[in-house]
Amino acid sequence: MIIIAYLLYRLLSIGKEVSYVTSDLTFAAMIVSGVIVFTLIITKAYDDESSFLNMREIERVIKGVTLGFLLVGMILVLGRLLISRYVFVFSYFLTIIALTAIKMIYFHLLSGKLCKKWFHKRVLIYGTDNVGQELYRALINSPKLRINPVGFIDDQKERIGNKFFENGYHTKDSIEVLGSFSDISNLIEEMKIDAIYISSKNLTKKRLKNIINYLRQYTIQIALIPDFQEIVSTKVQIQKIDDIPVLTNLEGPSSYYLRIKRIMDIFLSCFFMFILITIAPLIILAIKMDSPGPVLFRQLRVGKNKKNFYIYKFRTMDHLTKPYKEKLNCIEEQRVTNIGRLLRKTSLDELPQIINVLKGDMSLVGPRPEMPFIVETYNDEQMERLSVKPGITGLWQLAGDRNKPIHEHMSYDKYYIQNMSFFLDIAILVNTIFYAFRGK
Repeated sequence: MIIIAYLLYRLLSIGKEVSYVTSDLTFAAMIVSGVIVFTLIITKAYDDESSFLNMREIERVIKGVTLGFLLVGMILVLGRLLISRYVFVFSYFLTIIALTAIKMIYFHLLSGKLCKKWFHKRVLIYGTDNVGQELYRALINSPKLRINPVGFIDDQKERIGNKFFENGYHTKDSIEVLGSFSDISNLIEEMKIDAIYISSKNLTKKRLKNIINYLRQYTIQIALIPDFQEIVSTKVQIQKIDDIPVLTNLEGPSSYYLRIKRIMDIFLSCFFMFILITIAPLIILAIKMDSPGPVLFRQLRVGKNKKNFYIYKFRTMDHLTKPYKEKLNCIEEQRVTNIGRLLRKTSLDELPQIINVLKGDMSLVGPRPEMPFIVETYNDEQMERLSVKPGITGLWQLAGDRNKPIHEHMSYDKYYIQNMSFFLDIAILVNTIFYAFRGK
């Protein structure tokens, strides 16, 4: 990336009178590559671990690259080696973009149907409760584990045939309840099952023990999924004391991280504000020429700790369209203006929310802010969304479920709230740039 960054440096005519010998650039590139590989190993970016929507892998890549370039910078300073700061900065961002793109391509290749058919373990999930369903969707969004859920088993026979849909990138795909306990033997043989994952939520200890003892006669892996999702809503680590599993670090995000997050919000918002000021006149003119009405759309939303605020967007619909709809029906969808469709597809309609970020009502990354009448129907689990500032972008916007109601898909916000960190925020922002360019 050093060489590409140098070519970009010359192409932009930043350093007309500065040139480097090819051998020196090649040597510098080899040093940087070696250091980056070393720091990626340290940050576990190469580990065969997987996570929701590949976020942890991308987070570790960004962390590793950042650490690597900090080390390279120290080597350059201590070694008194001269290199343009522009080439150095370009190299940093190009490396992040390239490695993130590679991770995303690898993720989608692994989640393809051909790869699932030949290289993934085939598993059944015992139990269709919320733990079983969350496990199914977590496995789908973690293809690096090479585990392919092919169906559910449930003791309630009336649920046989019920379908459960994925979330993430393939929301139209689903698996169904294939049978009950008495059908396990046939299912293992007919579907060539490699493992059965058991949700313990609705099973008594005696029933659970009977199921495990029965499954031991088959040469398959047996996995037990404990239920602590409803108890724990923050980041945890599982530690073993002798043979006893212990959950540790049940605290929420640190005040230090929240201060860094706020500084990042202000810094990046000022940058995006410059972009907004540059293109706003064109957008305003296009909106005015396309349809009558105000340029900005203002709507009451609920933020952190149930604090109400007004969110700002560029207007994308006919100004007579009624506000506060959970989801537009077909007739109302037709009232989206021509320029409004373009603004929505490119996410440019969201740019005025930079004002909300600067005011402190929102953050760049976080759960989407909901309308008050929907928040009134929240259950205790959904209320967790209001424990952090809402954001302009987040995991929900990066997945196929973004066309469905936000509050019905808590898995995205739950993952973010449990794993909030500076590098996760950066990973989501980088992914958002990719999706903006794809017109998603």
